[in-house]
Amino acid sequence: MSVGIALPSITEVMPGVGYAPADGLASHVQTLAHPDIAHVPGVADAAQQAAGHLTDAAAQGLQELLAPAAVALGALSGALLAGRAALVTTQVLAAAAVRAAEEQACLEHRQEVEATAARQWEAAAFAAARANARRAALLARVRRAARTAPPGAPRPPRPGLPGPLDPVGTPLARLREELAVLEERTRRAEAAHADWVLRSTPPPFAQQEDDAWQRELRARRAAVLDEHRSRPDTARDADPAVARRADEALPQPPGAEELRHEDAVRIGAELLARLDVAATAEDAAPATAAVRHAIAAAATRPLKARTHLREARRFVADTNRAVRARRYAEERAAAQLHFLETTAPQDTDPLPPAPAETALLRRVLDEGRRLEPHEQRQVDERVAERLAELERRYVERMLRIAVLGTDRCDAPAADSAHPRERLVRLDWTPPGWGDEHWLRIVLDGERARVATMRRERPGARDADALALDDERCRGAGGHLDRLREITQQLGVALDFVLEESGTVPGTRGEDGVLVLDEDTVGDRDARNSRDSKNARDSRDSRDDPRPRHRTAPTGDR
Repeated sequence: MSVGIALPSITEVMPGVGYAPADGLASHVQTLAHPDIAHVPGVADAAQQAAGHLTDAAAQGLQELLAPAAVALGALSGALLAGRAALVTTQVLAAAAVRAAEEQACLEHRQEVEATAARQWEAAAFAAARANARRAALLARVRRAARTAPPGAPRPPRPGLPGPLDPVGTPLARLREELAVLEERTRRAEAAHADWVLRSTPPPFAQQEDDAWQRELRARRAAVLDEHRSRPDTARDADPAVARRADEALPQPPGAEELRHEDAVRIGAELLARLDVAATAEDAAPATAAVRHAIAAAATRPLKARTHLREARRFVADTNRAVRARRYAEERAAAQLHFLETTAPQDTDPLPPAPAETALLRRVLDEGRRLEPHEQRQVDERVAERLAELERRYVERMLRIAVLGTDRCDAPAADSAHPRERLVRLDWTPPGWGDEHWLRIVLDGERARVATMRRERPGARDADALALDDERCRGAGGHLDRLREITQQLGVALDFVLEESGTVPGTRGEDGVLVLDEDTVGDRDARNSRDSKNARDSRDSRDDPRPRHRTAPTGDR
């Protein structure tokens, strides 16, 4: 094997991974476990006994990352999960929230939870992202309502919510407790705001005799809001099937010959009470008008009243779908805004900025409108770009753990801030290879490339050196297979496609990176061909008993 390429992919996010410091080796050289990577005077002697124990070292790093769920979430793992949460749909986040609640219930009953720590953390982190987004969207709705309320009208009640969740550095058990508190307080605040919207909405009737209608509406709305406050699995409402069943369960008006005035009051109140908790007075206006007409016509024209109630039912279902879509858009915008505003620690490379996209997302929350399709694509691309950078850093960290048995970083800083241009080199000497050969792994934003390297020396290479090159090339595939097995355990798929074409000369630990393109391969093949020819000539000259000179003709000299 001479060169190879792989497309790394993250299958599971291990919970305990932090950012790599920008100064890399200088800060953490004392923790490195593999001397053939460090190549630092004083460290190699102290770590000599660790050489060759790739499996044991990686197993130790894996054990630390897969510690029980009480392990605190690392900063890089948390940012990566937040980025993934910012790109998935609200339904996926809702399903994760339900799964996290079920896992917590299993733990409380001392039942075995089959999910790994990584999957438990993913569900909890997704649930936290959704809870934070739901909190931010509610606060934005309250601010908009206070801003647009008529002068002199009562202001909406302050939600009184705790601060947003920060999973990084928080043990899983405590995060679940904080998540449950935030979700319960959010449900109560949503119900309180919905009750304020109802009370601040002009009633369908202004006459004094309609007090019975108002009492009926408030009683039924209170029952619906009590159910919303007390139901722990409101995340299921994001499931389209659940929402569709809720719309289908709206009360149907009876036949016209059976419709009485009290039936119109009861059904109309139930329909308006079933409006989504995020509905505004403007949202409720069409259904409210249809109910008003139905109740007014019920006593004398039951057929017309029934038609109006059917219209009201359709208006409520349509309004709920529109309000849910708007609410989910606001929650998605809040999750994406949180992710794009998150910064890396000061001692690490900064993340790509996104001022234009954060301005768009703030406008969604401030104005309560959805992004245009081209704006949403712009935001998604920026979120995906930042997520790609985090994934590149994560793959780099996992690869180092696999090779070094430690989550410390020792590479020089990458030479570009753009994720598609960042290149990171890792020179790895497999056990028993000595100082003459090593494997160079180069990571960019999308690919991992590997080459079998040899120390560059002047002059021709003899047969023994070429034979050792061949041996190292043949053995490289086995070491990479073992590396692939370990990275798979660390949640990273790294399948190299290899090409046998000789070794590449270079300097171990040199500044810069190796970019393996077609020109490089061609130059390398030419050099290897010349080295092979020189070695064959040298071997033939030693073994051939004939004279080691040639006699040139003299006539045409």
